[in-house]
Amino acid sequence: MSEECLIAKIVYLSNKGSEVTQQTLAEELKMSQQTISRKLRELEERSLIKRSLSKEGEVIRVTENGEKLLEECLSVLKTAIMTSHLLIIRGRVISGLGEGRLFLTMPYYVESFKKFLGFEPYPGTLNLAIYDRESLENRLALDTSKSINIPEYREQNRVLGGVRAFPASINGLRPAAVVFPLRSVHPKSIIEVISPYHLRKELNLNDGDEVTVEAYA
Repeated sequence: MSEECLIAKIVYLSNKGSEVTQQTLAEELKMSQQTISRKLRELEERSLIKRSLSKEGEVIRVTENGEKLLEECLSVLKTAIMTSHLLIIRGRVISGLGEGRLFLTMPYYVESFKKFLGFEPYPGTLNLAIYDRESLENRLALDTSKSINIPEYREQNRVLGGVRAFPASINGLRPAAVVFPLRSVHPKSIIEVISPYHLRKELNLNDGDEVTVEAYA
């Protein structure tokens, strides 16, 4: 989860009138208290939140710097959505070869997606086979559409290929993104979707199930 998403959740809970504690955040976000504690410590070090003690435990509040960061993030997202057009792609869930899991455990890609898409992806892609003409035409339209570009990265013994990404939703679930690794061997009729969620589990999907992806291009 990105810093902006965590700050947004703190603001949301605060606006509901409840005191925001580490335990509340862990329960709301279905994350371990150890993970929440580490992320809160990082936010506090960046002066994006303040933590204080009360009879309810440790109370968390967003600082002025945190609110400013969130406003900047929302402004960027609003601009991106207003200047984008929506392409709808329908597909059936298929099993992949496991390459997505390897790809999404590499630190370079994980950090790049956090930076450019605003979320840390679940280590694995959801593969979809396009089954109708209109969806295939929309998929092909992405080839000439403006994308978020993850540049190629050269390590000592290998080159990590670039990736084109499009913010998206899948069956209404956000955040997500359609990704096209530039070295992919997939045909045009196959797309890969990433998300901070385990999509098969979150959406109760099995091979053959039909889903709808809305991609912003």
